[in-house]
Amino acid sequence: MSVSHFFVLLLTQASIMDRFGLLSLVIIGATNMGVAGTIRSFPKEKAIVSGEMAASMYRIGPYFIAKALSEIPLIGIYNAVFGSIVYPLVRLQKGRFKKFLGLITVQSIASEALGLLIGPVSSSSDVALALFHPFLMLNIVFDGRNISEENTPAILKWVNKAGLIRWGFIGLSLHEFDGLVFSSSGPFGGTAVKTGQEALARFGLDGKLLEDVIGAQTKIIAGCWLMSFVGLTLTGQKFAVMKVLSAE
Repeated sequence: MSVSHFFVLLLTQASIMDRFGLLSLVIIGATNMGVAGTIRSFPKEKAIVSGEMAASMYRIGPYFIAKALSEIPLIGIYNAVFGSIVYPLVRLQKGRFKKFLGLITVQSIASEALGLLIGPVSSSSDVALALFHPFLMLNIVFDGRNISEENTPAILKWVNKAGLIRWGFIGLSLHEFDGLVFSSSGPFGGTAVKTGQEALARFGLDGKLLEDVIGAQTKIIAGCWLMSFVGLTLTGQKFAVMKVLSAE
């Protein structure tokens, strides 16, 4: 390899890694905000609504559905503001903002569902936050960028199927690198990686589809909601019923 070709390879790899690194940070931020916002409030709310449900004011099902759906509009507003600022500043591909916003929103809804799962099994906000950090770090380490799927230990293979950050990262990467063409101007000539597809292949993402990403995130949302509902049912507080004894 000539010296000039080496510098072309280095510059091209830096550009590719910058994009992958940026997309990973965007997903980590969206996940952190979606989970943390829910687990801080849910344990406190559970202490209040447990008494109301014990008084038969409403049941767990309607409360849980209302709780899950009420967070979605706020998530949409946050992502719209966040995406409107980040997308043009980092110069991602033009004309794809709506799909980018959609992918971030689905990721945030899945993160909110994970927060709803952690909340019911936590006795307080401090316990919920303590449980959240291991989940987050495990997802970051096995996000598909730091450790490849082939090198993941067998005992942690399930993270590749259920990893929130991993699927979000794959989705944004497929969206951004699809149709991307790299070029190099100056005295060194061409590039080592010419297309986005070649860049995706270097990360083992060739052959992946956005439909697979949306399908996996939908399963994660449904699974978290189901387990959260079951957890809320099993950990609900029980109250003794006082009876008035008739005087003899």
